[in-house]
Amino acid sequence: MHTNDYLSTVSLNVITRMVMGKKYLKMEVRDDSGALITTPEEFRWMIDELFLLNGVLNIGDSIPCLDWMDLQGYINRMKKLSKMFDRFLEHVVDEHSEQRRRDSESFVAKDMFDVLLQFASNPDLEVKLNREGVKAFT
Repeated sequence: MHTNDYLSTVSLNVITRMVMGKKYLKMEVRDDSGALITTPEEFRWMIDELFLLNGVLNIGDSIPCLDWMDLQGYINRMKKLSKMFDRFLEHVVDEHSEQRRRDSESFVAKDMFDVLLQFASNPDLEVKLNREGVKAFT
């Protein structure tokens, strides 16, 4: 492993611990039935693909009449990545929601997901936050 890869892994582990409470680059993620949600390699690929696709110049954005052709294939890649992240984040939201239900009164927010879920459950907020909003913030 090169120094660059090591530093990237450490940074992503710190970020995922702060945001989601776990190091998702060190373990497979499975749902309650044991079905595989993501592997560490797939999660790293998802992050790398996200950064790449956030920085590309899509021809269809500059020339709207060509947008429907997806000449560079970026739109299809974005849709695929979106589905993968949605499946992963649904699992994380379910996991955190279940933990909140189990702890009920003694629950203390430990990461950003917990804080966002607390905001989402607050009926007094001027701007309501729902499940999709929690996933979007992360």
